[in-house]
Amino acid sequence: MRNMLLLLLLSASAAGAQGGTTGASITGSVVDDNGLPVIDADVYAPPSKARTRTDSSGHFSLANLEPDFYHVRVRHIGFSATEITTDLGKAGHVDLKFELKRRPVMLDSVVVQVDGKCPPMNYAGFNCRKVHGKGVYLTDDDIMDHGAIELGDIFRDVDGFRIDNMMTRLGMQPIPIPTRGNHCLNALINGRAYASTNPLPRYATDLIAIEIYASPSDIPPEYQRYIASPEIRQSAPRIPRDSPTNRCSLAVYWTHF
Repeated sequence: MRNMLLLLLLSASAAGAQGGTTGASITGSVVDDNGLPVIDADVYAPPSKARTRTDSSGHFSLANLEPDFYHVRVRHIGFSATEITTDLGKAGHVDLKFELKRRPVMLDSVVVQVDGKCPPMNYAGFNCRKVHGKGVYLTDDDIMDHGAIELGDIFRDVDGFRIDNMMTRLGMQPIPIPTRGNHCLNALINGRAYASTNPLPRYATDLIAIEIYASPSDIPPEYQRYIASPEIRQSAPRIPRDSPTNRCSLAVYWTHF
């Protein structure tokens, strides 16, 4: 009888332990463009706070996750960050493989032209304005630390902006609305005017950097001509009515492409 009772208790304990492991999990590996493992890469999965690093074989594991869509992000110094979106069901599991591309060496050199302007159409200008400018300057590491997924997420907690959720052709999206000036935002992509042939990036992870000028008066000289350019308007509130002559805030997006 005693043995039977002990057996029942052990069986119940094992069943309880097995039943308690209900969380989903994500495992995977990270390699470079030569197929070699990337050691100590940073791996995390918004919207959860789960975070880990790859081991000596380039492998990682994130356990006890809730059922959800996850944007699994990987980064390492010297490489361009990358992301895979995955859907985990209850007690589900996925195994992912990431390939990190080596980032071209971009020295933080500061280049100022004879007229006192920073180069407007290359990444050296970003570094120049970061030293001398009045905007908010974020690298891709800053953007990832911010937890940004959609483009509008980058502007959360940036002074001089609010986020409105609006219906777009891509569905409901967070849209940055300036709270200064005329409450309109113009956009440049790689220093060039936003257009159908030079479109906005789709996701925050498409960026290597961003410059944000909340006040029209903070926009640097090389971009002053874009302050009142309705054809490059990224966003504006529905009320008050937008005007083609409005002096707008400016975002300059630097992309991988």
